[in-house]
Amino acid sequence: MCQKENKETLKKKMMNANYNSLLQTPQWQQKRKVILKRDENKCCNCGSSSNLNVHHRQYHKAEQTGYYVLPWNYNDRYLITLCEKCHQAGHVNYKVPTFNINHNLKKRQ
Repeated sequence: MCQKENKETLKKKMMNANYNSLLQTPQWQQKRKVILKRDENKCCNCGSSSNLNVHHRQYHKAEQTGYYVLPWNYNDRYLITLCEKCHQAGHVNYKVPTFNINHNLKKRQ
């Protein structure tokens, strides 16, 4: 049991490291800029303008491949500006849903 937990923990750390590297790309930085501007550079929950994050309201996996959609390839309606405090509290209190999507559906978004 302990070995399985260690493998799962390692897998999550690796996924987070890969995801965090995607959030450093120019594509994500451009998308983030668009969402921050739309939300007037304020947390949509508390109104703070400090330590802002752009949060995915849901995650999408392509049915054909099983891979997650790249962070910047989401429709703007699935992204929201939150301050670090609200973002962390949200992840503690709620699970971000993951949906399998059809590739053709993705193209229409």
